[in-house]
Amino acid sequence: MKKIVALLLLVVTATAFSQENTDKPLDVPKIVIKIQLGETIETNGYSVTFLEVLEDSRCPTSATCVWEGRVRIKVKIEEEGKKAVEETIIFGKTQPKEQKNHTFFTSSKVKLEGIKVTPYPNTEKDKKENGYTLLVCAYDN
Repeated sequence: MKKIVALLLLVVTATAFSQENTDKPLDVPKIVIKIQLGETIETNGYSVTFLEVLEDSRCPTSATCVWEGRVRIKVKIEEEGKKAVEETIIFGKTQPKEQKNHTFFTSSKVKLEGIKVTPYPNTEKDKKENGYTLLVCAYDN
């Protein structure tokens, strides 16, 4: 009987000390905001405008290309009472002296990160006819 009690005590003790630590914060899911070309959205006290597509040299999925290609876009960020800031974001191949950084705005309140530009072209015709959409993720700071 003493052996059974000792074994039971050992199992209970091992189980109690093997519990997962739940003190760490939970991962917050990403919430993505869609911005159509020419549209302005409001988030965390800031206005974000998808101004223009500067370049779209991404290879259509139906073609074979030598170069990887990229899309460069311009966005404008405004906060009431402050000067507007314009930033260029590059998705895809960067050239010398360019940095691949999709975080286009950071303040004490928020961090804004470009996720991708859609649609990805299937043909050259798609680049001109389909409306562009920028996907942005806003993180609280």
